[in-house]
Amino acid sequence: MVRIGYIDDDKAWRNTFWQFFKSDFDVVLFDINEKTDVDSLTDDIFEKDIDMLVIDFRLESVDFNADALVDKIQERNLYYPMIVLTSYESEALDHLANANLVNGKDMLDGDNPKPDILKQKMLKIADDYKRKISKSERELEFLEKKRVKEGLIPNEEDIYVELNNFLDKTVAAKKHLSRTFYSEDTNKKLDDLIGKMEHLLNMIPGDE
Repeated sequence: MVRIGYIDDDKAWRNTFWQFFKSDFDVVLFDINEKTDVDSLTDDIFEKDIDMLVIDFRLESVDFNADALVDKIQERNLYYPMIVLTSYESEALDHLANANLVNGKDMLDGDNPKPDILKQKMLKIADDYKRKISKSERELEFLEKKRVKEGLIPNEEDIYVELNNFLDKTVAAKKHLSRTFYSEDTNKKLDDLIGKMEHLLNMIPGDE
C-alpha cells in the first residue's frame, strides 16, 4: 500500500484527509505544534519513509509555512514527491517556485469534493517517482559495468554523468552506486589537461 504523509496543524483537516484516504493509503499524520521547527520536521518526514507528502500551505501554529518546508526537503532531495494543498492558492503561488506543487483544498471541501482526483494525482506522483529512481539505477548500473569492462563512448559518458547527477540530488542509491567515474576518469582528464598546459608553457621562450 502506498504510504502518504499529510502535514496540517488543523486537527479537523487532518481528520478529513484521513477519512477520505484511509481505505486507499497508509496515511501518516504529522502532529505539529508551536515547538515544531522546520529542521526537526524535515528529519521526521525522511524518517517516516513515506512514498509522497501532502502539505497544507498555511501552518498557523509554527513560524514557517509550506514554502520553507519545501525548500528544506529539496535541499536533501530535489525531486522529493510532494504537493501543497491549500485554500490560499494565490498566496501559495507567490511563495513557491514550482507552481505545479500547488493544489486547491476545495478538492476535499465544499459541496462538491473530488477526493478521487486527488487520489489519482497522489498515486501517479508516487509511482512516477519510484519508476524514475528504479530506471535510473538500472541504467547507471549497466553503464558502470560497461565502463569497467570496455569503457564508454562519449554519449554514454554524458548519460552516465547525468544519471549520477540525478541520483545525487535524491536520497536514493547514494550508498551503493559507484562514484569511481569521478575519482578515476575525471582525474585522468585533469592530469592530461595539466600535462598539455605544461607542454605549452615550456614552448614559450623565456627572457634572455
